[in-house]
Amino acid sequence: MNKLRDQTLALASILQTTALVDQLASTGTCDANSNQASLKSIITSSTKLEEVFNPKQDLLVGIAALKVVLGNKTKQIQQVILYALALINLEKKLMKNQTLLNQITLEIDLIKNQNFFEISHANSVARLAQLYKSTLGGLSPRIMVNGEQIYLSNKHTANHIRALLLAGIRAVSLWKSQGGKTWHLLFNKKKILDLVSSLEGLNK
Repeated sequence: MNKLRDQTLALASILQTTALVDQLASTGTCDANSNQASLKSIITSSTKLEEVFNPKQDLLVGIAALKVVLGNKTKQIQQVILYALALINLEKKLMKNQTLLNQITLEIDLIKNQNFFEISHANSVARLAQLYKSTLGGLSPRIMVNGEQIYLSNKHTANHIRALLLAGIRAVSLWKSQGGKTWHLLFNKKKILDLVSSLEGLNK
């Protein structure tokens, strides 16, 4: 059960990053606490879920999004799901490109060790965004984010979106390290839904 719980939470962490991206693209803002947790996960190298996130407070947006998906209300968050699937595909390509992988790992280590700014600070976000743009941004097909042009054309918002997409790649990697696979959703849907409901109960 713990294995399925960790897979479920890791999957929620993927949906959280894409839900936050959708919030930013649509409204120019996003949930502050979940944003901080997702960005912070980039510089946390552990594969133990409880060392990356505190599910009771860090994954509220992701758990809510996963509940919507499991409830077959996918139309409500269609864009969020499309981004998540694109990230899973992108992470697969990254794992086959050792040069890019080394480049990303090295830069993240530098950001982690220098620690000049809080991870959600504009300077850190800009650095993460540049890392995403210069590495994963060059892989095709590129993730095209839809939203309001007024927000998408804002430099800080665009940086923030790219930084969260990098967090999304980290989330996919974490999910896979827990043995997560997309077909698990089909076969374990009832168990996962029960888990999500119990996790939501913890957060109330």
